[in-house]
Amino acid sequence: MLVPELMRAVVVGGPDNADSLQITMVPVPQPDAGQVLVKVHTTTVISSEIATFEGVSMAKLPLILGNDFVGTIVAAPDAEQRIGTLITGGYGGYGYTRNGAWAEYICVDSDDAFPIETSLDNITLAAIPGSFTAASGALHALGDLKGKTLLVRGGTSGVGLAAATMALEQGATVISTTRNKTKAEKLLAHGVHHVVIDDQTVVEQVLRLAPGGVDTAIEMLGVEALRQTVQCIRPFGVVCLTGLLNDQAVSMKSGVREDRSNSGYPHPMELIPPTIRLTCGGVHGTPRTGALVQNWVSGLEKGTYRMPIDSVFSLNDIAAAYTRRADTSCFGKIIITVDVPST
Repeated sequence: MLVPELMRAVVVGGPDNADSLQITMVPVPQPDAGQVLVKVHTTTVISSEIATFEGVSMAKLPLILGNDFVGTIVAAPDAEQRIGTLITGGYGGYGYTRNGAWAEYICVDSDDAFPIETSLDNITLAAIPGSFTAASGALHALGDLKGKTLLVRGGTSGVGLAAATMALEQGATVISTTRNKTKAEKLLAHGVHHVVIDDQTVVEQVLRLAPGGVDTAIEMLGVEALRQTVQCIRPFGVVCLTGLLNDQAVSMKSGVREDRSNSGYPHPMELIPPTIRLTCGGVHGTPRTGALVQNWVSGLEKGTYRMPIDSVFSLNDIAAAYTRRADTSCFGKIIITVDVPST
């Protein structure tokens, strides 16, 4: 495939309003040894990118954002046999410490480019890599879930939705939380057993559904919300701290960057009651392999797993996509088609 010298990309130089998000022309990156060049078909807009654009994340700007990606390998200096392979990937610092997939091409470490075989379209595939990676790590940290109750705090986030669908497949009873009452029916349609409205009575609501406490929990909201979550757990149950969505929202409102080395949050020993076990999961909770990623893809293909898609935009409409992702009514993934022009 002929690779051009220049490509369309969205380069974020610093905090600004969403209206300034626009396409620029930049040089196509060149892969080094151990890397492949991927022609991007689809990507996403996720919460961390909202924080980056608001200027409160620790992302190293200026940068091309975009963490999830689906694409085809078009160049591979030390693995030419991979050229033409459909791949998916995410994390690895893409859109955070290195250029990401809000562009026509992206340089990817070979180990991060997972080949897939599927009949799914590229829009559906883009909903998988980031959310399922973090959710898989969290569930791995919690151990066997068959016959157990799982509380997913922050249940409408991409990771929360992925964790719920995978836990259901494992035979868990899933209780998901949301602050938005209008999303309760959507969560039930996603397959969760119970929905709890996330307010100051969340502990009482959970304990009514699970007297004595739930077996396990995934905390997506952050350290401050952990105070309530640990009160929902039975003795010797396990909580996995996986996300910091509320903490991120507080940073955006206050303008204080997400620098965890200067955290104003209390020491974990002040938060964890006796007998409650706290762990961390997420991206590094379990090593990704080609077989694991293919399992997620096949599960979605067969209907074993679900991942709702809120809306689809072209790369040229990145400002509208950003605005939709920041809207509290958003439910599911925001997908960006890169190789399809605006209509």
